Amino acid sequence: MNRTQILSSLGIVLLLAFAACTSKPSPVRRDKRNPVGPTNNTADHFDGGSYCVQDFIEGAAPAQPLHLSNQITESDQTLKSKDFQADLSGDTLDIVHRDQWLATDDDRKFFAEMQKFTDPKIVVRSINNGVAEETVTNHVSRSDQVGWRGGVVSIAQGGTPWGVFLYKPPVTRVGDENVNGYATTKYLVDTTHESEGEKSAGFLRRLKDYNITGTAWVLKDANCILKYDINDEQVGKDGSTKNTHYAGTVTKKDSGNSDANSNKSAS
Repeated sequence: MNRTQILSSLGIVLLLAFAACTSKPSPVRRDKRNPVGPTNNTADHFDGGSYCVQDFIEGAAPAQPLHLSNQITESDQTLKSKDFQADLSGDTLDIVHRDQWLATDDDRKFFAEMQKFTDPKIVVRSINNGVAEETVTNHVSRSDQVGWRGGVVSIAQGGTPWGVFLYKPPVTRVGDENVNGYATTKYLVDTTHESEGEKSAGFLRRLKDYNITGTAWVLKDANCILKYDINDEQVGKDGSTKNTHYAGTVTKKDSGNSDANSNKSAS
């Protein structure tokens, strides 16, 4: 190797070393299904963005039919309280999604106009005692990829408290517990003992104060939240308060009940 080749090789080595020293580490790629990271810094934590309703719907057809229940209840009636009730059986998903909120004049006009077009088997709208209610019923099969994915998004993102866990409230492991036939680990969620500094992430919501409290049961096998009972109390800059309550669970349906009862009656 002559002098020119040696100098050229040294130049390439130096350039590569400089690039390695000045380059920034690549961001960690997060699973799109689980947008929220661990909720504390200890070994005992769970992913506040991963819910078993999503894992079960996206996974293989369950051996036993499941009922999925998820509710969001708002103390401020101008906001929508949501109720998702779904049955997952084989390759079929049946969802009944109900919203309730304080009706406005625009809602009354819209409801009156839509009565001409909507199918009451799919959408039912009514206003009673000033409260608007809209119920949407969907029956989808796994072969309908768009409808199936829509069911996942509507429940997992529209009916669970994943957004609350963006602020990483502290959690405490309580112990193991059997929930609806599932082996779970129980956690308590509580921000009431945190200082203003420790709550700083949550103040991005432009609040004077807030407290997130409740309980979550995490499925051991999949590390997803199987059941939860979470309350988010918010205090506005003007001192006004509102509460958002989240409740959800997954239960196994006993598909053999009807057969058993039939046999019992026949005997």
